[in-house]
Amino acid sequence: MKKSWKSLDYSLILPLILLCAFGLIMVYSASSIVPLVKGSLKGLKSDYFFLSQLKVMIPGFLLVLLIYRLRLAIFKTRLVILIIYTVVPIVLLLTVIKGDVVNGAKGWIFGVQPAEFTKLAVIIALSRFLAKKHEQPISYMQGIGSITLFLIMVLGLILMQKDLGTDLLIAAVIGAMFLCSGVSIKLLLKRFTVTGIVWGPMLYIAYNHVLNAEQKSRFTAAINPFADAEGDGFHLINSLIAISEGGVRGAGLGNSIQKLGFLPEPHTDFIMAIIAEELGIMGVLIVLVSLLTIILRSFQLARQSKDPFASFLAIGIGSMLAIQTFVNIGGVTGLLPLTGVPVPFISSGGSSLLVNLMSVGLLLNISAQVRAQETKPDLPAKPHLVVIK
Repeated sequence: MKKSWKSLDYSLILPLILLCAFGLIMVYSASSIVPLVKGSLKGLKSDYFFLSQLKVMIPGFLLVLLIYRLRLAIFKTRLVILIIYTVVPIVLLLTVIKGDVVNGAKGWIFGVQPAEFTKLAVIIALSRFLAKKHEQPISYMQGIGSITLFLIMVLGLILMQKDLGTDLLIAAVIGAMFLCSGVSIKLLLKRFTVTGIVWGPMLYIAYNHVLNAEQKSRFTAAINPFADAEGDGFHLINSLIAISEGGVRGAGLGNSIQKLGFLPEPHTDFIMAIIAEELGIMGVLIVLVSLLTIILRSFQLARQSKDPFASFLAIGIGSMLAIQTFVNIGGVTGLLPLTGVPVPFISSGGSSLLVNLMSVGLLLNISAQVRAQETKPDLPAKPHLVVIK
């Protein structure tokens, strides 16, 4: 036990604690007024979202320690992968059929958002597949059928839930992991150019026939929110007002004006705008620096680890946190369309918080493994992140 505590990576655990504590404070500040201004939530106490976040956070940290103590090899066993391949599509299908609709997305069942857990499941399954390719240098196409079918089912079922933000996030993480797997960039560019003739019309058809009116409006609002200031651009304009009003020092904790009904989800999608308004640039920097510390540490672990599975796992987790942060901040600043993707560890949401905590637990496990291998320098390093022809 003492040895395990000594190998605890404080460059991961300290920013994690800071983010979670800071997130609790901001969730309370941003959501305390929500039950009063949102008709569907009338009757709830001002600390409802704060307590909900806290109730998930406490067992979440216990789960972090549990995952940290487990052997990492457990997560790449055939049994775990078989469970992922079967349970994840079934649960997503049940969500499509029986799920609850929240903010236009049919993504909740039994109070849980399965798509959030799917992100980590995809990373684990894809890490095992890519690791096997590096441990056994064989044709890249060999054995790709099962993982491809799984990814297509997952992305398709999440799209059927109208959760485009999570779908694009998972697709981006998959792309990042493949790019880091050693696939020839020239080959990818060549194939992308050839298939571009097909992808162009497919994207056009998807935009006009797959996306609903609300999803389309997010693209037009991001391009020019002032073209429809009272309609589609209303929320983004108020987000920009919140950021501009905050300045360097902010208006003070709890003193946000835009959370008083001007922003639809101040404690989730737009919490970074509230942080900027109340705490200014310094508050935003606390979040970004802490997240960047975890993200950079995950990529560093990917380079240091001699285990290909651990390397790809760290790449996937780091990419997930980085892309999620970029997409949310891009949405509240108008650089990207609003997608409803939460800020890791900060936004209110039990499923998202639990998945992110589990992810850090895996990073702590990988870090302990890396430190253990450093104490045994005589062990031969397994090659990873090499080019597969």
